[in-house]
Amino acid sequence: MARNNSFEDIIESNLDKIEAWVEGNNTDKEIADKLGIAYSTYRKYKSTNVALKGRIATAKDKKNQEVEKALFKKCIGYKYTEEVATKIKEEVLDKETNIILVKESVVVNEVKKFSLPDLGAQKFYLVNRVSAKWKEDPNKVSNDKKLTKLKEIEVNAKTGDI
Repeated sequence: MARNNSFEDIIESNLDKIEAWVEGNNTDKEIADKLGIAYSTYRKYKSTNVALKGRIATAKDKKNQEVEKALFKKCIGYKYTEEVATKIKEEVLDKETNIILVKESVVVNEVKKFSLPDLGAQKFYLVNRVSAKWKEDPNKVSNDKKLTKLKEIEVNAKTGDI
């Protein structure tokens, strides 16, 4: 039985869902399965359709921004609350038997904590954001170019192509 909607109509009518699925880390194969079309058809359409490419790029950009925010938060440190279970023992005297009974209960408390700034995250952030100032060897590229030029001169001198 033939399908009523073409794959273009299916994709165009589900652009919002596709964007949400990309944000939810679904693979292209999973998205194609959810749309009910072949993976190869989805890939082909994705490579040619500007609207679909734009939605996918937008979703990926949102995810990248979330990661950047999390990295920055890790760089500067942050406050957070953590639930901690505490066991409480209470000794009670039984009036009838004159025996000391131990009652135990668990109380959940919220504890405020501070995550210290992470030096590795700071280095990664600075190397990638301000690479001219923070990379391992700022002169590495120019040094490598000079070394390559010297090696070329040496090879040419040996072969007599000066």
